[in-house]
Amino acid sequence: MPKKICFAVSTLTQIESLIEVRKSKFKTSTIYIKYFLIKGFGVEWLRSLINYINKKYKTHNIKFFVDSGYDQGLSILLTHENVDYIKLKNNKIILNKINQIAKKNKILLNPNFDVVDLTKIKNIQKKFNIKL
Repeated sequence: MPKKICFAVSTLTQIESLIEVRKSKFKTSTIYIKYFLIKGFGVEWLRSLINYINKKYKTHNIKFFVDSGYDQGLSILLTHENVDYIKLKNNKIILNKINQIAKKNKILLNPNFDVVDLTKIKNIQKKFNIKL
């Protein structure tokens, strides 16, 4: 079984163009948010981004995969947001405790995805038309 694919983005225009390209052929899209974006802008920025994207694209199912690095506090804050997947790097004891919190909020901790970095691709529409 092939791995699931998620797309690393850094701007709102990349997210919008990705969804526009994928919504005609796929039911869901998974967006990967890097650690430095969350650390710099904060959890409130992520909350408003998720609300904006979900309101604008109601018919397309969008899931968010957020990297929290080694920050356990950030990962606990992300479990209370509308995030579907969280990536956390830490020791087994802390991972087990945060995994218990994540299970209660129906969030998957450290899933196995292939990450496609869209920050290095200039024309997303052209890339997907060739690939698909």
